[in-house]
Amino acid sequence: MALNVHIARNSLTAGIAVAGTILAVGCGSHSSSAPAQATSQASAANSSVSPASTSSTPTSAETTSSAPATQTSAAPAGAAACSSSNLHISLGNGGAGAGTDFTVIDFTNSGGAPCTLYGFPGVSLTNSSGAQIGAAATRNPSKASTVVTLAPGAKASAELGVANAENYPTATCKPTPSAQLKVFPPNQTQAIEVAFATTGCAVSSTHQLSVTAVSAGAGQTP
Repeated sequence: MALNVHIARNSLTAGIAVAGTILAVGCGSHSSSAPAQATSQASAANSSVSPASTSSTPTSAETTSSAPATQTSAAPAGAAACSSSNLHISLGNGGAGAGTDFTVIDFTNSGGAPCTLYGFPGVSLTNSSGAQIGAAATRNPSKASTVVTLAPGAKASAELGVANAENYPTATCKPTPSAQLKVFPPNQTQAIEVAFATTGCAVSSTHQLSVTAVSAGAGQTP
């Protein structure tokens, strides 16, 4: 009888201990899961708010691209360049000095509308057959290039310098008589030929000719 009472007491004590353990575990599990759940909910709430707040503020790139483009207007068109077909060329005596003869090249607008000249003409000597003699004229920078607008009948001029063939050794010059000047107006590919007799140097490495940029008005001839 005493043995049975002792066994019953031990069983009751064990049962109470087991129940206590289960209760403690359950409480611990409940308390640890609650903060995690709250954190997860807060993160979800933040992630749902963030895109809306970001998209409501335009970036600098978006602000720039939405600005209207600046409108610019083209510069008014001026007179066209003088073509070779609308120019008449005449020559005048420009004097001489230091072994060089100077010739004025006058350009007259023979067309019916204003036109412009700018820069240097291309000039070379030719023989009676039209073949070029020696090198074309080099550019003399003594006059600055400016745009010259020629009304119909108006003139512009450039100065051509031709060094005397006698200034050079015969071997490096090969003196050859010329019959014409071949003149390309500035920025034109069609030449105008005019009679011009002198002694040229047929060796192309000898730069006998030089020419200035065109300037307004007829050349000053003595």
